[in-house]
Amino acid sequence: MDSKEKLYVAFPMENGYPHVTPVWFCVLDKKLYLRTQDYKMKTRLAKAGKACCALDEGRRYLELRGVVIWGRSGVVTEQKLIDRIEKIMGMKYKEQQWRASEMPTWWVQERKQEKRAYIEITPTKISSWDNSRIHRLSAQKAKPRGASEAHHLDVSRA
Repeated sequence: MDSKEKLYVAFPMENGYPHVTPVWFCVLDKKLYLRTQDYKMKTRLAKAGKACCALDEGRRYLELRGVVIWGRSGVVTEQKLIDRIEKIMGMKYKEQQWRASEMPTWWVQERKQEKRAYIEITPTKISSWDNSRIHRLSAQKAKPRGASEAHHLDVSRA
């Protein structure tokens, strides 16, 4: 997961629909962390305590693989943890960060006024798939559900 740059995260809204958005993220101590601004909808919705995230890759069927993570969400307030998250995010996204010299002055000034927020997601269930395993499974007896099995890990009991 650490090698991926973008995570899709969904938080339930009051109307029952999910609010889904792509975000930059990092993994620290088996938890996911997102960096955003305090006024963003995802920050408010994360306080409700539920989130679902997804990563995937591949274009052809035999290349498809991914993971879905369900978990408990909240906003981080501990400064030592925020500093650790910032350090990791800064290193991971060093090349993708915007540079003031490349942006309009008004935009840079607006960003300087914003307050950062950090969202923590503690996984409770993880499901993954990897279709490249089909060739490795072909030597085994055919499985009734198909060779492209999903793998589940319920981390709530861990």
